[in-house]
Amino acid sequence: MLRKEEKYEFRSQLLQIHKKNIINPKEKPQVDDFIFTNGIVIAIPEDAEEVVKVAAKDFIDFLLTSLNISACLSYQKEGASITASLGKNLGKGEGYMGFRVSVSKDGIEIKGYDYRGIAQAFYHLEDRLGIRRAPYIKCEVTERKALFSPRITQSPYGMYDFSDHAFAQMAHKGYDAISLWIKDAYSDKRGNALDINFIAQRAARYGIDVYFELYAPHEAHPDDEGAQEYYDKLYGDIWKVCPLLKGIELTGEANQFRSRDKRAGKAPASANFVENIPTGKVSPGWYPCNDYPAWAELVRNAVKKARPDAEVIFCTYNWGFAPEKERIELIENLPDGITVQATWDMFHKYQLGDSVEDICDYTLSFVGPGEYFASEAKAAKKKGLKVSSITNASGKTWDFGVIPFEPMPQQWIRRYEKMRQAHVEWGLGAMLENIHYGFYPSIVSEIEKQAFSSLDTDLNEVLRELAERDFEENADIAIKAMDHFSDAIQHYIPTNEDQYGAFRIGPAYPLWSQEERALPVGLMGGGKRPSKPNAMFGNCIYFGTYTIDNGGKSSLPGVRIYDEIASLEKMLEKLNKGIDLLASAVEPNENLLKLKNMAEFMRNTCITAVHVKKHYIIKQKLSIIGDKKQAEKLIDEMEAILIKERQNAVNTIPLVQVDSRLGYEPSMDYVGDEDSILWKIRQVDYELEYVLPKYRLENSLKA
Repeated sequence: MLRKEEKYEFRSQLLQIHKKNIINPKEKPQVDDFIFTNGIVIAIPEDAEEVVKVAAKDFIDFLLTSLNISACLSYQKEGASITASLGKNLGKGEGYMGFRVSVSKDGIEIKGYDYRGIAQAFYHLEDRLGIRRAPYIKCEVTERKALFSPRITQSPYGMYDFSDHAFAQMAHKGYDAISLWIKDAYSDKRGNALDINFIAQRAARYGIDVYFELYAPHEAHPDDEGAQEYYDKLYGDIWKVCPLLKGIELTGEANQFRSRDKRAGKAPASANFVENIPTGKVSPGWYPCNDYPAWAELVRNAVKKARPDAEVIFCTYNWGFAPEKERIELIENLPDGITVQATWDMFHKYQLGDSVEDICDYTLSFVGPGEYFASEAKAAKKKGLKVSSITNASGKTWDFGVIPFEPMPQQWIRRYEKMRQAHVEWGLGAMLENIHYGFYPSIVSEIEKQAFSSLDTDLNEVLRELAERDFEENADIAIKAMDHFSDAIQHYIPTNEDQYGAFRIGPAYPLWSQEERALPVGLMGGGKRPSKPNAMFGNCIYFGTYTIDNGGKSSLPGVRIYDEIASLEKMLEKLNKGIDLLASAVEPNENLLKLKNMAEFMRNTCITAVHVKKHYIIKQKLSIIGDKKQAEKLIDEMEAILIKERQNAVNTIPLVQVDSRLGYEPSMDYVGDEDSILWKIRQVDYELEYVLPKYRLENSLKA
C-alpha cells in the first residue's frame, strides 16, 4: 500500500539526491572488482574548476549516504585510491564532457577531456555503484563523452524553480544547459522578477550553461537605418547585466519580428484582421519570411559582440506548416555561425483508419524523425550549420500533461536509436529536451543519459539493469508491462483538442453540455484563472471545453473523431494489459506500486478522453436530430456517459492522493489533483441534476 502524500511532497523527495542505504546484502565482491573501504582518499587537482569540486564532494556524499563508506577529498595523489586529472588521447572519451575511467584492483584513475568531463566521471561511478548496490566496481576501462550539446532542460520542481538541488538532479543525468524565457535582463516572460545572473552563477557550479529566449518585440528591420545599433543595444544590455549567459534561442512567436515579406501578414498576430475579418495571412512569427536571414545576421552580430563564444539558435518550430521549398530556402540563406533547430516529430502526417492525422505538438506516439525535421537537418548540414532539435527526449512530451514522465522505455529507446542515427548521418548535435514542463528523474532519463554519451551502448541492456535495480524480483514483470505501455502510446492521438484538453489535465477535465466555464480560482495556475474559458495565457494552456478543429492539416472532424475513438480504445486495451501484469507481481516494492499507480492514472485519463469525444458527438447530433424519440435516446446515452465519467473521476482520487506529482503541471501548478477532480465531479453532478432534466423537458414540450 502506498501512503497518502501532501501537495508538493514530490519536491521534498527530489531533495534526496542519493538514496539511503541501497546495499544489497546478496551482492558479493568478485575477483575482478575494486573494493571501496572506509577512509578512501579521492584526489583532484587543486586548481580544478568548481564543477569538479562539487561533483567530487557529491560522490563522497553518495558513498556515505548510499553505501555507508566514508571518504575524504585531497589535492595530493599520494595515498589516494581515486585520482582525477585532465588528460589527452582518451579514445571515445575525447571530446566535450569526455572522460576515461580506468578501474583496477589497486584503484581508479579518472582522466577528463575537460573539467566537466571529470565531473561526469564521478557521476558515472555513482551510476555503476548504484546498479551494483554494493561498494564494488568491476575492473574495466570506460570512455564516454557528450554526443549532444547543449542538452537544454528545465527544472523538475516547477517552471523557473532552479534550486541547487534542481541543478544537481540535472548534472547527474548529463544535462548541460537550461533555457530561460525572459522579458528583459531582470524579469521572466510574465514580468515577474528573475535574478538571471544568480541562476547562471549557481548553474555553472554544476556544469550547466544558461540560454535564454527573449519575449520582446524585435521591431527593427534589416533595411532600417540604425538596425544593427538597435540589436546591439537590445542584446548588449542583457549581457551587461548577465555576462555568464551562454546563448540565445530565436523563435518566431516569441520575437515578433516585423518582416516585410509580402507573403506573410503583420506582427503581432492580432494585426491580421480588417474590420474583424481575417486577412488570411499569418503573422511573420509563423512563416519562413525571406528577410529572416538578414535579421538573424543582425542578431548574431549583436550577440557575438556581447559574448564572442555565445551560441545563436534559430528555431524553425513555427513554420513547419509552410511549403518545404520556402523553409529550405530560408535555411540556405542563413548566415554562418547559426544553429538550426527543427522539432523532431511535429507536422508529420499519418493514416489513422480512413482519416489522416497531423502531429500538432510534441508526442511519443511517433518515434520520428518527421519529414519536416529530416528536410531541414539535411539542408543545415549541407550549409555547414550545426543542427539541433526539439526532441523531448528526457521522458516527457505533451501526451500527458500532469504525470512526471511517460513510462514507455522501449518506445523511448526506439526514438533514441533514431536520434543517434541522425547524429551520425545529419550531424544532429544539440537538443531542446523539453519546454516548460521540465524533466523528472526516472528510469527513462537514466536510459537517455547512457544513449547520448556513447553510440554503442546497448540500451535494452541498460533497461534490464535499471529494472533489476528498481523493481528487484519483479523486473521481468515491470519490463513486460512497460512494453505494453510502449505499444499503447502508439495509439495515442496528438491533436490540439486532446493535448490541450483531457490529456492536459487528466480526469479533472469537464464535460460541458452547454456553455463552457473556466476552472475556478484555486484550481488553475496556482490560484489564478484565465480571463476566458478557452485559455492560453502565459503557459497555462487549457481548453475549457472540447472543440474539434480541422485547419486543413488533417481529415474533417466529423470523420476523424470516430477513428480517434477507435484508436484510443486500442490504447486502453494495451494500458490495461500492462496494469494487469503489474497487479500480478508478488510482494511489489514501492517503485513498482508507484509505476502501477501512474499507469492507472494514465488509463483513467484515456477513459476521460474517450468519454469527452463521445459526449461531443452526442451534443452535435442533438443539435440537428429532428426526431423526439431519437433525441430522448441521445439524452439517455449522454447520461450514461456522464455517470461513467463521474465514476472514473471518483476512481482517480485515490491515485492522486498517494502521488503528489500526479495532477501537477509545472507551469500551471495543480490542475488535475484531488481538489480539481472533486470540482469536476461537482460539475458532472450539475449536468446530471440540472442540464439533462432541462433537455428532457424541452424535448417533451407541447403547445
